Amino acid sequence: MSLFWANGGVISAVAAVVSVGLTIASVLVYQSAARFDRVGVVTEAEVIARRVDTRGDDDDYYITFQFNADARTVTREREVSRRYHRDVTPGDAVDIRYLPHDPREFEAYIGEKRNNAIWAQVIAGLAGLILLAMLWLMGRKVNRAVLARRLGYRTVAKVIQVVETKDSGRPSGGGYMIWQTGDDIRGESLMHPIGKLRAIGSGAEINVYVRKVHSVWDGDVGPRIVPDSRVPKVRRR
Repeated sequence: MSLFWANGGVISAVAAVVSVGLTIASVLVYQSAARFDRVGVVTEAEVIARRVDTRGDDDDYYITFQFNADARTVTREREVSRRYHRDVTPGDAVDIRYLPHDPREFEAYIGEKRNNAIWAQVIAGLAGLILLAMLWLMGRKVNRAVLARRLGYRTVAKVIQVVETKDSGRPSGGGYMIWQTGDDIRGESLMHPIGKLRAIGSGAEINVYVRKVHSVWDGDVGPRIVPDSRVPKVRRR
């Protein structure tokens, strides 16, 4: 399990939380769309104003609608897409659909909630596929390291480089080693405190496990555990 976290398990955990959150959000949007399809009331609304809110490099588009619902006038501003904002002008009459128990909750066009639900489902599906790909890649890497320690041969490799990583232009305090075995098999360590790696230094010899064309440092996977022999010891005289 420690190898999983060291190989980016935190990122996978965050991605899993995001994926679950997006899935839940898509379900909620679908439920809202079903409610509009079931009890929504279609009426005509007048576009009375529109505006653009510029924040940095992004523009948000808003339209103010006015319509009658249950003998009362509802006036509310809604954020809309750029295309919708472009296609309507103040004074236009458009069809909307509102909820009878809360007319302030309405669709800017018939089927808006359904379209949003479809997009939410697509995004949640893509997030799930990305998560699966990340887990497969990390699991493959961890499994390869475990098999190298368990089934590979142990040999000595020479550290050819200690690489210090940086974060936002400042030293992050971490880094990794690159080594090469006598039969020209190269490998990279997991992230470690840079002080620990500098103490080892370039040119040092380290113990690695090699299986096929992959090698792992015993400082990452730990020493191989050799089981106790079941052969009785012979006492010498």
